[in-house]
Amino acid sequence: MSKGSLSKLIETLNERLLTERREYLATLIETSSSLILALLAGGIVLAVLGYDPLNVYNILFRYGFGNIRYLLDKSTPLMMTGLAFAIPLIAGLFNIGGESQLYIGAFIALLAAYYTHSHVIGILAGTIAGGLLGAFIGILRVYRGINEVISSIMVNWIFFYLIIYLISGVYYNPERPHESIPIPKDARIYPISNISVIFAIAVLASILYYIILFHTDIGYKMRVTGLSTASAKYAGFNPDLSMIYSMLLGGAAAGLGGALLVLGMTYSIDDMLSAVYGLGFTGIGIGLLGRLHPIGIILASIFFSGLLIGGQWVELKTGAPPELADTLIGVIVIALAIPYVYKLLVSR
Repeated sequence: MSKGSLSKLIETLNERLLTERREYLATLIETSSSLILALLAGGIVLAVLGYDPLNVYNILFRYGFGNIRYLLDKSTPLMMTGLAFAIPLIAGLFNIGGESQLYIGAFIALLAAYYTHSHVIGILAGTIAGGLLGAFIGILRVYRGINEVISSIMVNWIFFYLIIYLISGVYYNPERPHESIPIPKDARIYPISNISVIFAIAVLASILYYIILFHTDIGYKMRVTGLSTASAKYAGFNPDLSMIYSMLLGGAAAGLGGALLVLGMTYSIDDMLSAVYGLGFTGIGIGLLGRLHPIGIILASIFFSGLLIGGQWVELKTGAPPELADTLIGVIVIALAIPYVYKLLVSR
C-alpha cells in the first residue's frame, strides 16, 4: 500500500469521525422533539385508562427528581452499565454481559473491602474483575469465533448462580443468613455534605472513558474498527485487539458500577442478588439513550433513574398498578431511543 493511499484512507476516516461529532448538536433538537411526542403519547394512554395525565406527570417528575442525592446514587450503576454496553458497541461488539460483569464487580469488591477494610482496594478489585470477565468474552469472540451475545448470556447465568451459591453457602452473614458478609464501616463510601461521592466517582470514570475514546490512539482504533474492520486492517490496525480492549473497558465499567453500588449504597449483597439483578440489561437502554457517548450516558442515567423513582411514587400516590408506570416509562424511553437506533441500524 502506497503512502499516498494510506494518507487518503486515514483522511477519509478522520472526516467521517469528525462528522459524527457535528451530529451531536443535531441530536439535541431530535431528543427534545422525541420527548415531547413521548409525553403526548403517554398522556393519551393515561387519559384512555382514566388517569389525569397532568397529575401523573407532576408526580412522576416532582418526586422522581426531588431527592437529588438519592437520584444520583441510583443513577451510578446505570451509568456504568450504560458504558459497559456502549464502549464495545462502538468497536462493533454487542456486550450484554454487563449483568455478570456487574455481579462479579460487586462481589469481588465486597470481599476485597471486607478483608482489607479499604474501599479503594474494593473499587480497584471490582473494576479489574469486571474488566477481566469482559476481556474473556472478547477473547472468545476473537480467537474462538464464539458470538459475544451467546457467550454473554451463558456467562451471565453462570455467575448469577455461582455468586448466589457463594453468598448463601460461604460468605453469608450469620446474623442475617439471607445476606452476604457486610462491608466494614471503615471501608464504606459515605456521602459528603449530602453530595453523592459514588456518583462523582462514576462521572470521573465517564470523563476518563470520553478521553480514551476520543483523544487516544486506542480509542481511535476502536472507533475505526467499529466503522469497518476491513478499513482498520487496511490502515494497519489490529481490529481483533481493538475488540478485546473494548470488552475489557466495558467490563471494567460494569465492574466499577457493581463496586460502587455495594460500597456506597447497599453495603452487602442479598442471596437473590435483587439489588444488582437487571441493572446490566437496563444499561443497554441507557447506552442507546445516551447515543453511545460517555457524556450522553451520564445524562441518560440520571433521567432514567428519575423515571424509575417517579414511577414508584406514581403507584403510591395514584394507586395505579406497577404495569402502568412501567408502560409510561417504556413509552418515553422508546420514543427517545428509536431515532438513534434507526440511524445505528442503517449505518451498519
